[in-house]
Amino acid sequence: MNALSATLMVFLIYGMYYSVVYIYHEQSGLNDKFSRSVMTTAELHESGLMVDKRGLSSVEVTPFLTQKKTLNVYKDVGEWQVIVGELHAKKRLGGELTYSIEERGPYLNGDERNPFYLQSALMEGRKFTDSSHPNGAMNQLEKLEDGNVAVLFFSLRTLRSPEEVLELLSDYDVKATSMAVFAGELKDFKLGTYSSSGADYMIPHLTLRPKVQFGDNHSLSLWHTFFSMDDGITDHVKQLIADVEWMTDNIKYNGVDEDTKRLAYLRKNGVQVYGATVTGPVRELEKLKEEQEFWEFRLGRIEVWNWS
Repeated sequence: MNALSATLMVFLIYGMYYSVVYIYHEQSGLNDKFSRSVMTTAELHESGLMVDKRGLSSVEVTPFLTQKKTLNVYKDVGEWQVIVGELHAKKRLGGELTYSIEERGPYLNGDERNPFYLQSALMEGRKFTDSSHPNGAMNQLEKLEDGNVAVLFFSLRTLRSPEEVLELLSDYDVKATSMAVFAGELKDFKLGTYSSSGADYMIPHLTLRPKVQFGDNHSLSLWHTFFSMDDGITDHVKQLIADVEWMTDNIKYNGVDEDTKRLAYLRKNGVQVYGATVTGPVRELEKLKEEQEFWEFRLGRIEVWNWS
């Protein structure tokens, strides 16, 4: 009886302790801050991957005060949000935020995590010239029937402002969902990891995403799905700077030193991009081959027609 009473007492104390821990994390906003950290860090560092914002409220807190969260990640294909993987994030008390993404692609070696190319001429301020206009993705698009929508990635021959990219896209029935930001990588500072092929580089980069906003208590207040010429893009650009400032000031994570250097570059030089992700009907995407500013097209997900 004494042993049973002791065991019950231990479970009672544990239950009370865990309840206090969970309630404190919820009431103090620590769980909302963790959710914001996960979403902001992942969406700004992954090329066009978006976090499912419906599951942000549930955060697991272990007895050892480690916060954990599992969320779906998706890409916009036409007007559908297609789940492409699962994000697993955790943060120990006083430790770094870490996350991994388990892809759910239908093919082995399928979707590219970073589909954009940065040409060395762009970093050096030289004019980028080449005689060819890569058309591998366009050959694929030609073979698709009209009743499909798809995702298309392209790089730019010159660094452009986000406004200029939207202006180039304004004549086409497509929507831009993200852009690859150049923030001084390999020019003002070195990166720990990157790959190259000749004069082309595939580098870790910040992603300009449609605007996401949070309240004072870190709870999600609103978000946009696409960039729009009608609404302008200035607010989205300002939000990118604000997000990087918040990340580097409030989160411990691998790469924070590089993001601090990126932030200094963006404050000095403004936001310029060297690639973009768009989605829309396959016939409209096919027309983008006429834009000489676009190069290195890559075809992403394809879905049946879902476009209004």
